[in-house]
Amino acid sequence: MNIEGDIRYSIRTSPRAKHVRLRVSPHEGLVVVVPQGYDRCQVPDIVRGRLPWIRKALEKMPSVDPDKAMLPETLFLQSIGEEWAVFCENSPGKQKFLTEKPGRIIEIYSFSDDHSASCDFLHAWVKRKAAIELLPMLDAAAERYGFTFNRGTIRFQKTRWGSCSARGTISLNMKLLFLPPELVEYIMLHELCHTVHMNHSQYFWTLVERHMPDYRGRDRAIKNAFRHVPPFLL
Repeated sequence: MNIEGDIRYSIRTSPRAKHVRLRVSPHEGLVVVVPQGYDRCQVPDIVRGRLPWIRKALEKMPSVDPDKAMLPETLFLQSIGEEWAVFCENSPGKQKFLTEKPGRIIEIYSFSDDHSASCDFLHAWVKRKAAIELLPMLDAAAERYGFTFNRGTIRFQKTRWGSCSARGTISLNMKLLFLPPELVEYIMLHELCHTVHMNHSQYFWTLVERHMPDYRGRDRAIKNAFRHVPPFLL
């Protein structure tokens, strides 16, 4: 962890980065992403030069209060229009488990003081649900827009909504389940376009716009999309 005045930040090297960029997220705070081989001694000057923007971004960023990061009573999966009720029950024995009940009800059985286990169960449920719902949506988007890719995977990513590898593997953040459908569609198209252009060049954005003329509005909306995600997943 590095400190500049009252600002704490971390530095991360990315093989895909062409320039230094600053990123702020509820989970990690300020992250300075640098290309491989970049002289990290230059980072403090960059941070000092961007302090007004950094402070403004940090002020707008929703904080993650541990007291509020309790299990939600409901999960609203906007991407598929489903709302699930969540109930936590004391386990009658030593067994801990999660079960689905009719009417979109999730019941988690664990010990009353074992909050972390309940969060782990619900976390795993969201990831399984994302695989069931999002991967077929990705297949459908590829067919609709005329792209091909190697395979799709679901990951728990802290700050990225998706990624595409050089081998054509598209990874989707399981948190996409909580986003409005139009933003999920944009992220999927964004990653599908990376199967053609593994960068953010003008050629890439021209390809995105060809398939989604209104992508700019969606791109702006995605910057604040973490507000749709329940705190226990941030």
